[in-house]
Amino acid sequence: MKGNKLFYSLSIVVILAMVLAACGGTPTPTEAPPAATEAPPPTTAPVATTAPVAATEPPAGCPEAAGTEPIAFPDGGKSAVGAWDQEPNNVSPHYTVMTFAVWVAQLTVVGLGEWDEKGNLVPELAAEVPTAENGGISPDGLTITWKLKDCLYWSDGERITADDVVFTWESLVDPANVPLNRTGYDKIESVTALDELTVEIKFAELYPPWPTLFTQGPNNNGAILPEHILGGQTGLENNPEIHQPTVASGPFVITEWVSGDHMTLLPNPNFYKGRPILDQIQIKFLPESETILAALQTGDVDWYGNFAESDISTVAALEPDVHLIVIPGSDFEHYFFNLATTEGVDGQGISDYNGFCPFKDVNVRKAIILGMDRFTIVDVLLEGKTIVPAHQWPNSQWDGGLEPYPYDPEQAMALLDEAGYTDADGDGIREGECNGETVPLSFLFRTTTAPLRVDVATIVQQQLAEIGVDFRPEHLPAGTWFGTYAEGGPLFAPAPDGGPGYDLGGYTTGYYPDPYADDYLCNNIPNAANDGTGDNAYHLCDPALDAMFAELNSTVDPAKRKVTLAEIQQYIHDNAYVAMMYARSNVFGHTDRFVPGPFGFVSDMNWNSEVWDVK
Repeated sequence: MKGNKLFYSLSIVVILAMVLAACGGTPTPTEAPPAATEAPPPTTAPVATTAPVAATEPPAGCPEAAGTEPIAFPDGGKSAVGAWDQEPNNVSPHYTVMTFAVWVAQLTVVGLGEWDEKGNLVPELAAEVPTAENGGISPDGLTITWKLKDCLYWSDGERITADDVVFTWESLVDPANVPLNRTGYDKIESVTALDELTVEIKFAELYPPWPTLFTQGPNNNGAILPEHILGGQTGLENNPEIHQPTVASGPFVITEWVSGDHMTLLPNPNFYKGRPILDQIQIKFLPESETILAALQTGDVDWYGNFAESDISTVAALEPDVHLIVIPGSDFEHYFFNLATTEGVDGQGISDYNGFCPFKDVNVRKAIILGMDRFTIVDVLLEGKTIVPAHQWPNSQWDGGLEPYPYDPEQAMALLDEAGYTDADGDGIREGECNGETVPLSFLFRTTTAPLRVDVATIVQQQLAEIGVDFRPEHLPAGTWFGTYAEGGPLFAPAPDGGPGYDLGGYTTGYYPDPYADDYLCNNIPNAANDGTGDNAYHLCDPALDAMFAELNSTVDPAKRKVTLAEIQQYIHDNAYVAMMYARSNVFGHTDRFVPGPFGFVSDMNWNSEVWDVK
């Protein structure tokens, strides 16, 4: 969900392949027909396209694996200590929505490709990125062929082969497993290991975001899974190897995890780029940014990657002992309405419960947005270092030119009056009729315990009270808020009483390296019938919006996609489905002794930990 230039270049590659094929005398379609608005998961596990092959012996010309255990920390070795204010809920990126979990994944597991500091897709386990020129992209754009590097090994000495790629896909689409979602992977018709180093991926329909599959970044989750560890097992969402893996393909291996305190990582002896510079990484779990700032000043930690924009001037004042890095990007903090319905829409998008009834009225949703002074929040709490965006693709080439809703409490109250919500009993809270019942405009807002989120929610509570709305904030540990459906996470699963896990929610996300937003799709609403698979935390099903996203993926032409995305932005804005709070930058602080590698917004800091160093 970062890196717009990246997608543009990949799209041009696909277009070029089609043109070359046409010049060769074989006409091929330049666009596939619009994608289906819903692709149900398979009802049976796919049949393996290659027979399981033991991959323990090195192929001809390859050395033996360098080791089978992480490299022990030597006397006088180089060690760096990071601080995270949220503890990951697991590590496998296919089974979590939590940013900090994906950061660990970047340190420990890899995909066929990754995103570099300039937003380019570069090969990782693969020898090269598929293009039209190298034969990796078929003329019709439906077949992608990846070639792996020679002599790849997991940290335990087992070989990494094309069979691991096949297994990764099979496990994700197997209904006996409950990944976070199957988006994109469910558009694949087959994945075949042509040989130990070549994997062919055939799509059932054109899928422009194919570069986000089987590749690992901070905002796309496609690490390759180890068949020799997980093969033949189901219920992987509960598998210990998913939550705390014992083997790695990335530069480091987790060797110790003390919940609530710290995590220790040691070098992978078989990392494909060679031994990392650092001999050890430790991550301390420190919940308060003030504590982390103090630890940076004393040198107890070397880096922290989650400062808020409001911390910029504070961190900058610590030079030269602590260095500030600010990377602008396309992430955003937003509030969103739980629009769950047990009836669904036209047989789609059925939820386990009904969301807060008044939120069904677009005027109520608009009033909530108009009643929040997000502009003053940005100026005061974030020191004016960012903007209030109008849509979910800020600071990108996909910006459709919308203006955000203003702060207008008078208009907000007029809309509530029009919707039938008035304070008839004089208690300061409006109430009105909804589904035949009198319902007060009092609802539960949930997010994490991050200090900035607490401060913002406190101000919003005061502002909405002025228009007769009772906004009740509750701040949860990140591991709880972002828990999966199987874990009872309130974003996805019902509350213990069977009702909504939240009424209004908030967190930061973004749509890059490709602008496609699968968490709006009807078939991605988690429920008991699909075992909680799906990352549509909005619990919103709007078939018209589904059709727009299908149109977005019906072409590889960036210009045509931008037109469709502008229509999507306008539609979401007009229906007030989300309240855009502020655009986010990545704000890092690190000690002078710590030397990170080059990084950008698309790659994030953790993409090249093998080159981190200390003075």
